[in-house]
Amino acid sequence: MIRQMRYLWRLVAICLAVSSPAMSETVTLICNNPYQPSNPPFTIELDQARSTVTQDVPATARVRASSGTYTATFTANEIKYNVNEWVYTIDRVTGNVTANAGAGAVMNFPCHVGKTQF
Repeated sequence: MIRQMRYLWRLVAICLAVSSPAMSETVTLICNNPYQPSNPPFTIELDQARSTVTQDVPATARVRASSGTYTATFTANEIKYNVNEWVYTIDRVTGNVTANAGAGAVMNFPCHVGKTQF
């Protein structure tokens, strides 16, 4: 029950932080790569006022860095942007990111809103 309540509050926090129609502040998502769990988390900074996202994926021994600022489309339900052949979709309710390169190449990344903890 406690776990379910934490999940519910996390969803509420994501909705409040990401879905504000007059979002003037940037919001940072912290995401994990379940396909390579030993990799450090990566971040996605959302700037609705500028219609951009800044993705920062640190380089590792197996993966080169994938960082940059990209033009994004912000709608009520999702945020979309392209990085090379990949189309990234951020679900504004769950905060999860789906990366799709077509031909069955789909990856899902769990994310949460990064906030000052103390």
